[in-house]
Amino acid sequence: IKQLVQKERELEEQEKRQREIERNTCKIKLFCMHPTKQIMMENKLEVHKDRTLKEAVEIAYKLMDLEEAVPLDCCRLVKYDEFHDYLERSYEGEEDTPMGLLLGGVKSTYMFDLLLETRRPDQIFQCYKPGEVMVKVHVVDLKTESVAPPISIRAYLNQTVSEFKQLISKATHLPAETMRVVLERCYNDLRLLNVSSKTLKAEGFFRSNKVFIESSESLDRHVAYTDSHLWKLLDRHANTIRLYVSLPEQSPGSQFRRAVYQKSSGDSGNLDEGCERVKGPVGNMKSVEAILEESTEKLKSLSLQQQQEGDNGDSSKSTEASDFENIESPLNEIDSSTSAENRELENQIQISDPENLQSEERSDSDVNNDRSTSSVDSDILSSSHSSDTLCNVDNAPLPLANGLDSHSITSSRRSKANQGKKETWDTAEEDSGTDSEYDESGKSRGEAQYMYFKSEPYAADEGSGEGQKWLMVHVDKRITLSAFKQHLEPFVGVPSSHFKVFRVYASNQEFESVRLNETLSSFSDDNKITIRLGRALKKGEYRVKVYQLLVNEPEPCKFLLDAVFAKGMTVRQSKEELLPQLREQCGLDLTIDRFRLRKKTWKNPGTVFLDYHIYEEDINISSNWEVFLEILDGVEKMKSMSQLAVLSRRWRPSEMKLDSFQEVVLESSSVEELKEKLSEISGIPLENIEFAKGRGTFPCDISILEIHQDLDWNPKVSTLNVWPLYICDDGAVIFYRDKTEELMELTDEQRNELMKKESSRLQKTGHRVTYSPRKEKALKIYLDGAPNKDLTQD
Repeated sequence: IKQLVQKERELEEQEKRQREIERNTCKIKLFCMHPTKQIMMENKLEVHKDRTLKEAVEIAYKLMDLEEAVPLDCCRLVKYDEFHDYLERSYEGEEDTPMGLLLGGVKSTYMFDLLLETRRPDQIFQCYKPGEVMVKVHVVDLKTESVAPPISIRAYLNQTVSEFKQLISKATHLPAETMRVVLERCYNDLRLLNVSSKTLKAEGFFRSNKVFIESSESLDRHVAYTDSHLWKLLDRHANTIRLYVSLPEQSPGSQFRRAVYQKSSGDSGNLDEGCERVKGPVGNMKSVEAILEESTEKLKSLSLQQQQEGDNGDSSKSTEASDFENIESPLNEIDSSTSAENRELENQIQISDPENLQSEERSDSDVNNDRSTSSVDSDILSSSHSSDTLCNVDNAPLPLANGLDSHSITSSRRSKANQGKKETWDTAEEDSGTDSEYDESGKSRGEAQYMYFKSEPYAADEGSGEGQKWLMVHVDKRITLSAFKQHLEPFVGVPSSHFKVFRVYASNQEFESVRLNETLSSFSDDNKITIRLGRALKKGEYRVKVYQLLVNEPEPCKFLLDAVFAKGMTVRQSKEELLPQLREQCGLDLTIDRFRLRKKTWKNPGTVFLDYHIYEEDINISSNWEVFLEILDGVEKMKSMSQLAVLSRRWRPSEMKLDSFQEVVLESSSVEELKEKLSEISGIPLENIEFAKGRGTFPCDISILEIHQDLDWNPKVSTLNVWPLYICDDGAVIFYRDKTEELMELTDEQRNELMKKESSRLQKTGHRVTYSPRKEKALKIYLDGAPNKDLTQD
């Protein structure tokens, strides 16, 4: 007992000491920009109020794990406002001051934070004084159209704009005389500071600010600010977001094509270097190089022959349109040095197949057929509608039959491809689930205004999948999805109509972006996008998930494939389109009359769609729609919407088992007709038929220990569409039995064994077993203190 008492006292003393330490410990948020990883780290600094600032720096240094990154004497703690990213003050000469005094005492929460600031050994820490404001200065280069990373400087609110320019000039070594300073107060609020005598406070400066400066002697200084190149560049910069795009795996030809386009959009140096970069992923590059060389020689010989014959080419030969071209931003074209080299490189690498130059009459279906080929030859030496590119060994634009270079041919063919893509279903309306990629004039909507797009290869994390190709894309978020897809065409290797864009959310859920005329304004920095091959939706088209209905299987709902249905299409037409897909993707070799489509609501089968029904007229259709495909055992019995198809299942109480589902097609909603049909398929006399409606979702599973008593057998109604049945649509489940059949007598052992089996079966299907061997009685609730009542009254 004495030992226990002593132990209790020790524990109490320890708890008192701990509480005392807690009362004297300052707990404050600590931030640190890692000097090598360049990521902002966050932690909670717990330091005793009597510890000095020097000791607190050492604790923070170890807490942030900087031992291998930077020496201790290159670190210091400063007062920091994380919300505004503002350095309030530094603590020079206060290394021996207790932390409780520096932080204003021990508090549960502080109105500020601490930042563990680091420096290089050759640098000196800057002194931060209270009352200063922090300004992040971005230097803008109009020639390269680039915005440099920020330089942090500190200023006072009572400084004038002229004094502020001198301060920036010292930090950036740029002339203050020609300097233009633009303050970004908030999103899309770019204010030019052109009144030299105004103070920073009057201009709207606060704790933390962002400014852009430009000091060139260009004529752009004399242009009205909102019409200037500087304003357009800053406007684009403010609306530019960074996206990470996951590209699909491609065939060797497409990989080669993508690599060359990457070369054209980036370093426009040596073409041979661009070819060399592709050898790794292509694999067997030797055969590809041979094909390229052979194609180039053919084109050269054809060009020479045509030049000798004279330039009598029919102008119609130049009207063929490529499925896409590398679209340049209007803003990018201002940079003559970069964009001119890129255009020259495009001219060198974009070639059409000479054998197909006169095949301008080919239809869109022919184009799609050509794209289905997967050999290296068809990928590299494509048809006249392809967008493949080749390395030109002579580094010169190749002359074609009518004197135009290959880039001119590509541009003219583009316009014709757009006209072909304009066609949609005649019954399509403006409120369809998707939008046309092209407007009525055939011109791509994305070419209108916001076209900034810059990409570079990106090495993703290890967990993103082996061999997965990624792009880091900087794009103006006001660009339309249509234009964004056109920019991605060179990297994906197929036209925009043949791939889909999926937005990846934090939970790794993917949702397809289908509205081509909508912008990327809902996207934000560092969002992830997945590109998947497959035909993108046109106006009036909907992507439909097709599930197989297996009524007598443990899992009655099986996903088959994704299909595309269109407004104005009949059910029979959609079935015809499904047949080859079912054969190729699912191994189901069916005829059009051996299966039906029907409505799917969660897991419940619904209305049977008849062949003559038209989508959006007779059948409402929406994006991400789902349907059931049901394979028929015989001839389709459903011929009219006046008929009703129900799924019947016989209950055999004497054997304690349920038979398989059988479909019953009724000509009306009469209960008498239902009983007649059930009598026909079961052999039970009509007067002995009893039925009940199934409960819950399909297949309306119920324990065989409960079915005999718990269902509402033989309801007193004459039609099926009234209470309590409310059977108004196809797919309802009907249980039926012979009322003269006696329930099997079970021993306790048989009942327990059967209950275990049913529990196991129903748990797999998600249904609960609620069987009880006796009937439940009503629960009576009496209020405490209430006047006594007669029990019979209760």
